[in-house]
Amino acid sequence: MAMFSRRLRRWDLVRVAALAVGVAWLGLFGAFGYAAISQQPTTTGLAAAAAALLIAAAGILYAWREPGR
Repeated sequence: MAMFSRRLRRWDLVRVAALAVGVAWLGLFGAFGYAAISQQPTTTGLAAAAAALLIAAAGILYAWREPGR
């Protein structure tokens, strides 16, 4: 258990949270993609999916950045 605790102490909680939110947004974008394929997409729906993808990408890039930069 102490080994697991040491590993958790090395993680930056903000980066882990940003990665989790980014993955959730990617899942949301996947749902938009599925809806776009199975239904007739509207311009508003496609714009919302594109915005969701950009927000998810920003979260993943923030979580992936080098420490101290």
